[in-house]
Amino acid sequence: MSDLQQRYGTPSRTRRGTLIVVSTLICALFLGWLGWAIWFRSNPAIEADIASFDVVNVHQVRIKIQTRFRNESVVGSCLFEATAADHTIVGDLNLTVQQMRAAGGNWIPLRTFDRATTVQRMSCTGH
Repeated sequence: MSDLQQRYGTPSRTRRGTLIVVSTLICALFLGWLGWAIWFRSNPAIEADIASFDVVNVHQVRIKIQTRFRNESVVGSCLFEATAADHTIVGDLNLTVQQMRAAGGNWIPLRTFDRATTVQRMSCTGH
């Protein structure tokens, strides 16, 4: 044995094997999580977009939305916000899945406290 091997010992095969097994397990878990995250984000429960909007007057905007749901048992809601020319929020509307299905492409009123210049979907949550 050399002086270094006597002083520090020789590497153990079991330590190398354990390191390989643990590293492989961590990689497999990470790849599994990554696959799940990609699938989950690519297939949202609710997709809703504003097809058109119409500023009726200072206190009302009408919106038409296009929706797609992952399946018939989806529950959740989408938040729509109306903003003024200076980008302040002048109204918002939280629609549930049932309300979006009932609207069926018809105009949906959104009340505002000042003249809106645009409407946008802020978020949708569902499961």
